[in-house]
Amino acid sequence: MKQMLKKIGYMAVTVDSAEEAEYILRGEESFLMIITDLKMPWLDGLSFCKKAKIIDPNLKIFALSGFLYDFEMNELEDAGFDGIYEKPINKAQLVEMLNVGIEKSKT
Repeated sequence: MKQMLKKIGYMAVTVDSAEEAEYILRGEESFLMIITDLKMPWLDGLSFCKKAKIIDPNLKIFALSGFLYDFEMNELEDAGFDGIYEKPINKAQLVEMLNVGIEKSKT
């Protein structure tokens, strides 16, 4: 994913856990959007999304998972995700996700 983002002209910061992502979000650096998995150790993507939206309500957060059917769609929407995508994702879908995130950040 990081390489694909780099190839289309975006810089990505990657982390190994939701806790690390939360720590970075509380720092001085600002981010336009986050792409997160739903199934992670210690903290799932739904809980992470809710926490991240508290830290920065304007942050655009997209769920990307190979296990979408393990979740109810209304549960994902209620968590605050700006978009929900199923793995694997191709370059065209990634560009679409980025465009949606950029458009939503303008409103």
